[in-house]
Amino acid sequence: MNTQHITIPMFPLNMVLLPGETIKLHVFEERYKQLINECMDNDASFGIPFMDKGKVKKYGSEVKIKRILKTYENGELDVLIESVAIFELLEYSSVLTPKLYGAGVVEISKNNQRITLNNLQDAVVNYFTSIQNKFIDYETVNQITVYNVAASLQLTPFEKYKLISSNSPQFNLLNQLKFITHVINAEQNLKDRFVNN
Repeated sequence: MNTQHITIPMFPLNMVLLPGETIKLHVFEERYKQLINECMDNDASFGIPFMDKGKVKKYGSEVKIKRILKTYENGELDVLIESVAIFELLEYSSVLTPKLYGAGVVEISKNNQRITLNNLQDAVVNYFTSIQNKFIDYETVNQITVYNVAASLQLTPFEKYKLISSNSPQFNLLNQLKFITHVINAEQNLKDRFVNN
């Protein structure tokens, strides 16, 4: 796995953004307004380490600011951010004096997690074809990553965290797909039974 260590500003949140996912953030704390403004000025990225029950966890998302959507009179901001990578947090400081915000030393994962497991490829094709009603072939599956598929599954932040912190994201995704497919098929069978009665 090809990796690099960098220090980036940190904005801990109870969310995980997979590479390519975007979300709107409302920024109201002084320290994070400072962080956003400095990242905008320097075209820099920042980290969102996953926060669970008030604790900063070991993995998170490196994000870039796509644009400022709205600036309020009191200085609060709405920003659109996009995840560019997943990182492991090696060191964390909640305040990086003289800044108001914290920072962390992270190892950015350069492993793009292409889908190589045969039964995961089968599960992805099956999921998109039978559940999403979208035709997808094996050639397409070879071009996408574990995170591309996971982003389409509407996973909870905790499920996403389990995926990015897993030693084997491919097996983790395979289990998620099996579970989701099972639940959807069970619901469909119930509906069919009611219609037939």
